[in-house]
Amino acid sequence: MMPVDRTMLKQALNELVRLKGGAENPTRFLAQLYSSALHEWAGQLGVDQHKLHKLVHVKEAISERRLH
Repeated sequence: MMPVDRTMLKQALNELVRLKGGAENPTRFLAQLYSSALHEWAGQLGVDQHKLHKLVHVKEAISERRLH
């Protein structure tokens, strides 16, 4: 596996965390937008979509912890 560009990964995680937060609201469009962005970022980064989704959860949890 190739090393992942950290700057691009950070940008992806920030965007995906924002989208995921919106996707938890019942709007189907936002859920589809998150899914599409996740797919696109995974392709650009060359990482597994499922693993990237897990990283989004971790980043989200860390962000929430810092706010409280």
